[in-house]
Amino acid sequence: MVYQPATGARDLLPLDVAQKRWIEDRLQQVFHRWGYHRIITSTLERMDTLMAGGAIQPRTVIQLQNSEDEELGLRPELTASIARTAVTRMANAAYPQRLYYNANVFQRTRESKHNQPQEFYQAGVELLGGGGLLGNAEILLLVADCLEALDISNWHLILGEAGITRSLLEEFPLNLRSSVRHCVAHLDRVTLDALPLSDELHERARMMLDLRGSAADVFLNSQVLPLIHPNKQQLMN
Repeated sequence: MVYQPATGARDLLPLDVAQKRWIEDRLQQVFHRWGYHRIITSTLERMDTLMAGGAIQPRTVIQLQNSEDEELGLRPELTASIARTAVTRMANAAYPQRLYYNANVFQRTRESKHNQPQEFYQAGVELLGGGGLLGNAEILLLVADCLEALDISNWHLILGEAGITRSLLEEFPLNLRSSVRHCVAHLDRVTLDALPLSDELHERARMMLDLRGSAADVFLNSQVLPLIHPNKQQLMN
């Protein structure tokens, strides 16, 4: 009999469970106040479903294979599963749909060690068919409500703009953009320097990697604006 847990697995003892339930109960109260309803999706998904949006890297998915030789994976997050459910099971539903989830997810780490977890717990919401500024504002206010419900103080929200990121990456070869984005997101200078880029593009990538600090400091830096596509610069002015 093997007494060690599977790599990346962990057990929750009674105190852990009590703390987890305390967090879940308070988040659920907030979600209900905002009119969100719980959705439960399958732990297993087809790999093509998980890869459809392009946001999930195959190497982060713990993959399985069934008797029909289908390529399956343990969900590393819930957005892809909820999107699949919305398309297949909620085609005739009235929108917007406000859904929330509270589930375990699985993410393969680069180094498989017993002290490196690969199972995590996530709670979150999906606002389907309610985009635009009002939808964004609703999610931000809901997040603030959640943090207050958990008695978390001195918190800050860091917002990203995908359009600016795409603009910064437009000068890079199409087949290397995802690699550059991954290196910048993970502050991986070693891998970034090893990419087959020209000296000029390497310098551009390093500058992107070093963009950090307050928004005012970053955007007032004279070296930043020339990197951004003119259309994006106009939006910022």
